[in-house]
Amino acid sequence: METVKTLQLSSWRKIDKACKPPFHTLANSCYYISRDKVWGDEAFARCINIGGYLANFETLEEAMLMKQKLKKMNSGLDFFVGGRNINKRKQGGDWRWIKNGTMTKMTYFAFGNGQPNGSYSSAQDCMIFCANKACKPPFHRFANSCYYISRDKVWGDEAFARCINIGGYLANFETLEEAMLMKQKLKKMNSGLHFFVGGRNINRRKPGGDWRWIKNGTMTKMSYFAFGNNQPSGSDRSAEDCMFFFASEYNRFHDATCDNYNGGYICEK
Repeated sequence: METVKTLQLSSWRKIDKACKPPFHTLANSCYYISRDKVWGDEAFARCINIGGYLANFETLEEAMLMKQKLKKMNSGLDFFVGGRNINKRKQGGDWRWIKNGTMTKMTYFAFGNGQPNGSYSSAQDCMIFCANKACKPPFHRFANSCYYISRDKVWGDEAFARCINIGGYLANFETLEEAMLMKQKLKKMNSGLHFFVGGRNINRRKPGGDWRWIKNGTMTKMSYFAFGNNQPSGSDRSAEDCMFFFASEYNRFHDATCDNYNGGYICEK
């Protein structure tokens, strides 16, 4: 499953008689469920740094209890746990629970449909509780979200409206990792088109602008800078408040006018 390589959320576990913050009791163990977005290896290290380890669910009953808790949380997020494949050459892998330098062979199989699907040439050796629901057409699963990539050539404002009309929004890439994954996908498509995304400049008087991700009426300030050379280049006199992946510069972000520049667009849901 492609998401295994890109998900960035972790759950942590520690066994103790009394659960000390940030850990809390569930069933017969102490857990810390973090919504911080990190890679699997980073999740592993963070758990150790707070005196725990990525959660082991050595019985099916333990796993089902946590599954129900995550269902009630209804966060829509995926969470790393302490399962690790130690043999990518073996079909289906050889999965173990990793705890304090020891490995315990898994005694039950509770993977989802078509899982695990990593291989020697496409390593997917970490494990997650996957919250992903099926993407309904025209959206398709990619990484940790549902996207619709349209090659219809429209203006930025029209792209914004079209995504809303199909129940989504112009795609937000709130982490650099998400943006890089989509950039690689567009590179493989090799369409030669530029694709509008959900970044919008809300202050053209400010040098470089004030760029936000727009989603369902909310704005999130961009936390990284991935514009191309001499970008963004808009100004108060020459408004370029929309954003797209610019095919002519290795799909880096460029700013663009919203009402007279045609491009494809990427919706997210």
